[in-house]
Amino acid sequence: MNKAELIELINSLGLDKNEFYVVSSGALVLRGLLPDAGDLDISVSDEGLAYLKKKYKLTPKNSDNWYYVTDRVECVCNGDKSKWVEPLLCEGIYVQNINQYYEYLLTSDRDKDKARIPIVKEYIANLEKEKI
Repeated sequence: MNKAELIELINSLGLDKNEFYVVSSGALVLRGLLPDAGDLDISVSDEGLAYLKKKYKLTPKNSDNWYYVTDRVECVCNGDKSKWVEPLLCEGIYVQNINQYYEYLLTSDRDKDKARIPIVKEYIANLEKEKI
């Protein structure tokens, strides 16, 4: 899914924008760092999860707190929003903190995550240059 398709899918969920943020490749697509994502992964608050459970038949995924929402959407419940690590508003949608995502990439054994490391590292370096 390209950026426009992701935004359309996100809007179709009907979630309050303050109850979720986009993680993984979707966050990179919304930032313009990748051309497309295979699916949409979101992190939701307790309220966001309750909303999704009412609207969709969530299926537990094989890892902690992850659910399949639809065939193209997965979510993880990160509960208390006060513990979220500063998601950034991008295209009117909150996306995962890029430094938090980079730390995840450095610990991942998945090839697709390893391939994203240089992309994210360069993006962070450019952000730092802009601050100077």
